[in-house]
Amino acid sequence: MNVKRFVADNMQQALRQVSAELGPEAVIVSSKKLDHGMEVVAALNMSTDNSPAQQQELERQLRLQRELENARDATRESNNQRQRKVEREEFVRRSDLTDPEGIRDTLAALKNGSVRGDESVQNEQQAHIAREEGEYQTRLQEMHGELRELKDWMVSHQGSAWDTKRPLTWQQSQLWQRCQDIGLEPAWADRIVSTSKESADMEATWANALKTIENDLPILPQGVLERGGRFALVGPTGAGKTTTLGKIAARFVLRNGADSVAFVTLDNYRVAAHDQLRAFARILGIEMKVVNQGGDLAKTLQTLRHKKLVLIDSAGLASQDPHFSTQLSMLKQAGEEIRKFLVLPLTSQARCLQENYEHFKSVGLDGCVFTKLDECFSLGAGMSVAALTRLPLALVTDGPHIPDDLHYPDAARLVSLSEQMARMARTRWQAAEAMSLATQQQSFQHGV
Repeated sequence: MNVKRFVADNMQQALRQVSAELGPEAVIVSSKKLDHGMEVVAALNMSTDNSPAQQQELERQLRLQRELENARDATRESNNQRQRKVEREEFVRRSDLTDPEGIRDTLAALKNGSVRGDESVQNEQQAHIAREEGEYQTRLQEMHGELRELKDWMVSHQGSAWDTKRPLTWQQSQLWQRCQDIGLEPAWADRIVSTSKESADMEATWANALKTIENDLPILPQGVLERGGRFALVGPTGAGKTTTLGKIAARFVLRNGADSVAFVTLDNYRVAAHDQLRAFARILGIEMKVVNQGGDLAKTLQTLRHKKLVLIDSAGLASQDPHFSTQLSMLKQAGEEIRKFLVLPLTSQARCLQENYEHFKSVGLDGCVFTKLDECFSLGAGMSVAALTRLPLALVTDGPHIPDDLHYPDAARLVSLSEQMARMARTRWQAAEAMSLATQQQSFQHGV
């Protein structure tokens, strides 16, 4: 825990100082009005446990900071008084006191405080101030070291966000926060932090943690679609199932010809449900079959046994829909030759992605597909679902272009991209916070 005291003319200036020095995650511990302004006490990485021990350590840190500030003010005041005395003596020594006019001018200058010493006196005073400043910096470093030790002690007695019984070291706490920044679910972040080896270099430790995340992310071998087969895409409405099927088919047609591919759709529950898929089939020149309600998917696939690749589109139904279980049963009864992939839109929240997995896992999922990479602001939720459920990632889409925006996943690239997104998010937040503070300041200045 990093605790610091700020003194400013008003509350707005104090908050800006807190944000600039401690960052947006700082917590305001207390505030009070002084004769000459406002005092604000803020803390960083403060535990939610308000135990007597934590309160005592907080008061100790504040007491140390106040002592340091008082010592610094006393030193500066002593230096100023000493400098003014020397300047007065030097001014009197150089003044003409032989006539009444000179005496009056000297007394007036002393009274008004407009006395300045010569360059040699000022240089001597500056050297003395530099020595005093050096001693102050030494003392400040010692106190910073003590405060760092106190912070490490507080963090070591602070429970993690998911397990209050297991204390975290300061470095583990930093790793946990960085895992949260890139959007990892707590269970996965717990595993990453628990298995990470600590070192003196925090950045090296974080690099090792990123490597662990990369290794934990399950990836299907590239080229799985080029070998052909029967593939079905399942997932919620608007996830991008039909568009992804169009991209897969277009790539396969370019390499193997239109006669090698066929579409099958199970979506007969919405108005004009299969119009988009039919448009893809017409443009690509490939065959398309529609399995009506109560139809037999297995018989339809039997008529397409000469096709090298058969792509099956399903309806995006809610789990409460009575047709939902019927559609899943149809896929399961068609045989194990069908490989089912869950389509996960990265624009969805982590809880929604996890619920989608729970809804569709009974069909016997073989992998997953990430869609809308170009529209999302975090990859952590999608990667967490894949890692925690051990559902291997087969494909990634990052745009509307067919078939260019279809890629085989690369774990290292996804992890690196997730970290870049986290940094961009922090930059946007800081910019928005600075803009908000500037607007508030302008409002106060104009009396709004």
